[in-house]
Amino acid sequence: MEIKPSTRMDQPIEPQGLVYLVFIVILTHAAALLMNQPAAYWQNPNSVNEVPFSFLLRAGPIVYLMLVVVYLSLIWRLLSRMNALTALAASTSLLLIHLVGFSKATICGFYPLYEVHGLTGCYAYRYIPLVVEVILLGLVLVGGHLPRQFVTWGKRVLLPLAVIWLLLMGYGVLRAAFPPASPWKPLIPAHSPGPRSLSAIAYDTKRNRAVLFGGLTNWNGKEWVYDTSTWEWDGRDWTEIKTSVTPAGRILHAMAYDEKLGKVILYGGQNTSGNLADLWEWDGTTWHRLCPVCNPAARFSHKMIYDPQREQLVIYGGQDVKVGLPEAWTWDGKSWTYFQFSESSPAAYNAPLIYDTAGERMISFMGRDWAGTWIWQADLWQKPNWTVQPPGRDEATLVYDPMRNISILFGGTNENRYLYDDTWILHQDTWTQVYTPNSPPQRSKAIAFYDPVRQSMILYGGEVYGSIYSDMWELKLPQGEQ
Repeated sequence: MEIKPSTRMDQPIEPQGLVYLVFIVILTHAAALLMNQPAAYWQNPNSVNEVPFSFLLRAGPIVYLMLVVVYLSLIWRLLSRMNALTALAASTSLLLIHLVGFSKATICGFYPLYEVHGLTGCYAYRYIPLVVEVILLGLVLVGGHLPRQFVTWGKRVLLPLAVIWLLLMGYGVLRAAFPPASPWKPLIPAHSPGPRSLSAIAYDTKRNRAVLFGGLTNWNGKEWVYDTSTWEWDGRDWTEIKTSVTPAGRILHAMAYDEKLGKVILYGGQNTSGNLADLWEWDGTTWHRLCPVCNPAARFSHKMIYDPQREQLVIYGGQDVKVGLPEAWTWDGKSWTYFQFSESSPAAYNAPLIYDTAGERMISFMGRDWAGTWIWQADLWQKPNWTVQPPGRDEATLVYDPMRNISILFGGTNENRYLYDDTWILHQDTWTQVYTPNSPPQRSKAIAFYDPVRQSMILYGGEVYGSIYSDMWELKLPQGEQ
């Protein structure tokens, strides 16, 4: 009499499809970790995103991949020695662990391949892999009870899809390791201010130093951490300047360099104490508080620049609680003066502001009700009716390049929380989108400035839906690029 193999759950019969599913999920998680690391990681393995399992990456990508191979070998040996019930429990646990790790690693997609730009889509994306894996797990488990023809058809469909998926993951890792040539390139200084969002920066043209202060660094489990350190960038590296006196930690403040007085000025912002109206001066070594009783009303999300025609600093816009402020003030080094416009002006906030030296005008790019380009000349704001413009957005970066006489716009978010990763150039009165095969990931709330030492635009930090970046990028356009 022929003895048929037992199918009891205590026998070592593990569904082969379940083992393959576990391996695909582990390999996907491993590839996602590599793909979504900062661009600097491929030159400095210590530049890793702090997500689950990221500590394994610090030894470098080659060692990391070797560890993945060893890990898969161990999983194979363990599952092959377990009975079906134990193997099923172990496989389900492995799937859950790696799916959660995968969702934490990718945030909004596989960066070198594709990113989901909308808030709803981004959050939905985190759960789609879990839903897909549950469906596949169910098919694997019930496969033994389905008609043989159906099982055969499923194998013919799923096997090629699995191969294509793994090849796509491999391509993504290769593209992350060897990105295409692009005007955007990551910078990897020896030191760094670390993760930073909603901070402010000003460039001291006398000392050739960019001065950074404030912003958020991380969520400590109870509240956001406000930074109080002062950092300077000299074109090659960051240096933290230790000071005995410093402004309170804050976000959404404004900083600018006063060319006439030779000092960096900081005004306003917001922290856990509320809206701020304090004024500070940085002389390169120490912070000094100025004029503590004669400042404009407390505000945040405003912008400040130096106007070479008036030889004064100018602040514009901002918010007081939920109200936009359609007003400007000038600072002459001793006192503030309210600026009177000849006509009504936009109640702008979270909108970048730069001075166009060639056009002798101030330029802002706004979102929401004021979406588009706005130009301030003399005592009048005007919104030009240009045919081609970037989509309206808030919290973008806008930098003036005096070598090429162009303004450069990057990133930002619109009223639907859609994040951008596009690059636009404004030359005279014409916007042109720049083709960049490789660029910083989508973000808002970053800081940017023009570095005359490197003759390029520098981008630092920012965030994507609460995840704060610590990376640094340089946009170096060819001479004459317009």
